[in-house]
Amino acid sequence: MRYDGTMLITERFDECRAFYSLLLDAEPTPGVGWARFGLADGTWIALHTPWQPGMTTTGGSQVLLLEVSSLEREMGRLSESGVACSEPHEIPGGAVVTITDPDGRTIQLIAYSTQG
Repeated sequence: MRYDGTMLITERFDECRAFYSLLLDAEPTPGVGWARFGLADGTWIALHTPWQPGMTTTGGSQVLLLEVSSLEREMGRLSESGVACSEPHEIPGGAVVTITDPDGRTIQLIAYSTQG
């Protein structure tokens, strides 16, 4: 078994598509009621409208973790576009910044320290 990707259910599809296009600095492969963003490692993040009643469409106990090479660069880029970023804080092996998507989902951008 291998991890393939993550699908996020949203009723705020257009707003989330614009947010994730900015966050990931990429345009998605479009579909009817869905959009898929390919990531550098071959996995993906997709957005999808609910296809059955009662599907969760807001943030909850899950946290989307995305590794970046530079927290400072990403914070600057996102802040310039109006995305609120937490102050970076250290974690074992690196640092993390927290942001929130239009549905209230927590996203953490993580930069790991390089050991030379």
